[in-house]
Amino acid sequence: MRKLSNILQKITRLKRQNVVLLLLVSFALVVVVVVAIVLTALQTIASTTNALDERRSRQAMSGALAMMRNQMATTMHDYAVWDDAARAVYVPDSQEWIVENFGLASDASDLFDTAYLLGPGNTVVMAYQRGARFTVPPSEFLSSAFDVMMKTVRDAGTSDEAEASGFLQTKEGVAVVGISTIRAASTDVTVPIDRLQQLVFIRHLDRHKVAEIAKTYLIRDLRLVDAANLHPGAAPIKDPAGKVIGGLAWIAQAPGDVSYRQVRPYIFAAMSIVGIFVVLLVIAGGAVIGRLRGDEIAARRAALKDRLSGLRNRTGLFDGLQAMIDQAKDRRDDVMLFYLDMDGFKEVNDVYGHATGDRLIKSVAAGLSHLVPEGGILARLGGDEFAIALPIKRGDGGPPPLEAHILDFFSEPFVIGDLIVVAGVSVGNAISPLGSIDAEELLRRADIAMYKAKAEGRGRAIAYDAEMDAVLAERKALEAALRSGIHSNEFYVVYQPVVDAVSHSIVGLEALLRWRSPVMGMVSPDIFIPLAETTGLIDKLGLFVMEEALRVVRTWPQIGISINVSPAQFRNPFFIPKVSHLLEESGVRPSSVTLEVTEGYFIHNPEQARHMIGALNGLGVRMALDDFGAGFSSIGYLRQFGFDRLKLDRSMIRALEDGPRGRDMLQATLALAAALDIPVTAEGIETEEEAVILRLCGCDHLQGYYFSRPVEASALPALLADKAAPGIVTLSA
Repeated sequence: MRKLSNILQKITRLKRQNVVLLLLVSFALVVVVVVAIVLTALQTIASTTNALDERRSRQAMSGALAMMRNQMATTMHDYAVWDDAARAVYVPDSQEWIVENFGLASDASDLFDTAYLLGPGNTVVMAYQRGARFTVPPSEFLSSAFDVMMKTVRDAGTSDEAEASGFLQTKEGVAVVGISTIRAASTDVTVPIDRLQQLVFIRHLDRHKVAEIAKTYLIRDLRLVDAANLHPGAAPIKDPAGKVIGGLAWIAQAPGDVSYRQVRPYIFAAMSIVGIFVVLLVIAGGAVIGRLRGDEIAARRAALKDRLSGLRNRTGLFDGLQAMIDQAKDRRDDVMLFYLDMDGFKEVNDVYGHATGDRLIKSVAAGLSHLVPEGGILARLGGDEFAIALPIKRGDGGPPPLEAHILDFFSEPFVIGDLIVVAGVSVGNAISPLGSIDAEELLRRADIAMYKAKAEGRGRAIAYDAEMDAVLAERKALEAALRSGIHSNEFYVVYQPVVDAVSHSIVGLEALLRWRSPVMGMVSPDIFIPLAETTGLIDKLGLFVMEEALRVVRTWPQIGISINVSPAQFRNPFFIPKVSHLLEESGVRPSSVTLEVTEGYFIHNPEQARHMIGALNGLGVRMALDDFGAGFSSIGYLRQFGFDRLKLDRSMIRALEDGPRGRDMLQATLALAAALDIPVTAEGIETEEEAVILRLCGCDHLQGYYFSRPVEASALPALLADKAAPGIVTLSA
C-alpha cells in the first residue's frame, strides 16, 4: 500500500510538473507569439513611418521648388510691371537707371544673382551678375528651353500673360529663371509696342540656396544632383520643355528605424512583460507624431511671417490681432492698432535702388521691434507699411505713449552702409473698446487715420474718428467727379495778364486751370489740384493746360505765356518729350514760354530737379521759381538751379501791412534777386498802393486783380487791344 501511495504521489507530482511545464511552455509560446506579432507590427510601423517621412520630404521639396518658381514670378511682376521702369527703359540715356535698379540689385538680392535686359532680337541692353557687369549672352549662358519661355512672353505683348518662370540649365548649374516684359502698371504710361524689352532674372540653386531650403524644411544633407545621378526617391527638376535637368536629393532620416532600434533591446530584455513593450511602442509612436506636428507648426509659422523683415505678415497680423481682440472681449479690455506708412520710401528706392530700400526695411523692422512692449504684435503689411497691435488694460491711465516713440525713432536718419537715408512716417491709430471692433474693421480705421496724417503734412500721428469715413466718402466722390470731368471736358483755361511795373501794359499771360462742374459748380483749384496730384491725373490736366495755352498764345507771337507745372509732372520721365512735342506742334517760340514750379520739389529731389531743368533749358524754355517767400525760400535754390525769373508769393505782399519790417523784408528779397540778375514778378497785387510800392522796390512785372482778373480766351483780344505792350500784334482770336 505504501508503495502504491508513493507511486500515486509520484504520478501526481509528475502531472503537476507537466501542467506547470505546459503552462510555462504555453506562456513562453504566447510571449514569443506576442513578441513576434509586436515586432512585426513595429517593423510595419517603422516602414510606414519611413515611407510617410520620405513622402513628406518629397512633397516638401516639390513645394520648395514650386515656391521658388512662384517667388521668381512675383519678383518679375514687381520689377517689370512698374510705371517708373516703363518710363525709364524706353527713353534714351536710361542705362544708369537700369543698372542701378536692376543690375546692381543682383549683388545684395536673395531673389536673383544674374539680371539681363533684352531688347528686340534678344539684343543685350544690360547684363549683370552678382553686382558686376556680365559679358556672356543668354544664348550661350542658358539652355535652349530659354527660347521657348522668351517666345511665350513676347507673343503675349503687354498683356498680363507677358511673364514666364521656370527652371533652366545654365553654364553655372541649375537656376530658376523669370522673364517679364517691361510694361506699365497703370494706363497713364504707354510703352512702344515695337520696342518692347524683356527683363530676365536668374537665381542659381547654389550651395547657400540649397542649405537655406534644407534649413527651412528640416531636410538633412540636402544636395543638388545632376540628371545622370538622379535616383527614384529624389525630387526632379524639369525645364519648361519637360526635360529633367537635375534634382534635389537627401539622406532619408528613417524615423521609424530609429524608433525601432531604440525599443528593440527593451523588448528582448523583458519578453514576459508585454505591457512594457506597449508603453515603449506608445512612446515611439508619440515621438514620431510629435515630430510631424512640430513640422506642421513650423510650416504654419513660416506662412505667417514676412520674408524680408522676419516680422509677421498681413495674415499673421490678422491671426494674432483677432486672438488679441477675442481675449480683450473676455477680459473687458481694449486693443489699440497703429498703422505706419513710411514717408519718402519711394524716393529711397528711386534714388538708391531696391537693394537699399530692402535694407532700410530691415533696419526699420529691427528698430520698431525694440519699441513694441511685451504682449504687442509687430507686423509688416507689405511695401513700406507696418502695423503694431497692443492690448490695453482699462484703468491703467490710458494707452502707452508709443506714438511719440515712433515719431522720435523716425526723426533720426538711418545709416545704410555708407549712405545716410532720411525717411519719415505717418501714423494712424484706432481702438477696439472692450474688443467690440473686429480685426478687419480695426485695420481699416487705422488705415484711414494714417491717410489723414499723410494728407495733413506727414510726419505725424492721428487717431481715427467717425468723421473720417465721411471725409473719405467725400474724397472718393470728388475723385470720381474729377475723372468724369476730365472725360466730359468740364475743365477750361483762363488767362491772367502780367503787366509792366512802370507802364502797366500787358507783357505776358499766366494760364490757370478752372473746373466748372455741372453738379458742384465752380471747384477751387486748391481742392482739385492736390487731388489730381495724388491720383496721378495731374499729368493729363497739366498737358491739357499747356496745349491750350500754346494754342491761344500762338495768336500773339510777341507775348509771353507762363504755365504752372506740378512736381508730379517733373517726376514723369516722359514729361520732357511731351513738352518738346507740344512746342514743335504749336510753333510757339520756346523762349516765350515760362514754366513755373514751386520750391518744395527741389527740397526733396535736388538731383532730379537739376536734370529736368537742364533738359527744359535745352529746349529753350524759361524756368521760374513760383511762390517764393511762402516756404523755405533758400538762396541756394536761386544760385544752384539758375532760374530765369522769380515770382513773389502773395504772403510777402500782405507783409507790407506789418509796417517797416515787411517792407524791409521785401526790399531785401528784391535786392537779392537783383544781385543774382534775376527778374522778379509780384503776384496778388490788389491795390494801387501795392503796385507803386512794388515798382519802387524794384519789381519789373506785376500781376493781380488790380490789373485784371483771369479771363477766358474769348476775352483776350479786347483786353490785349487796350493794354498790350508796344510791339505786340493783336489779332482776332
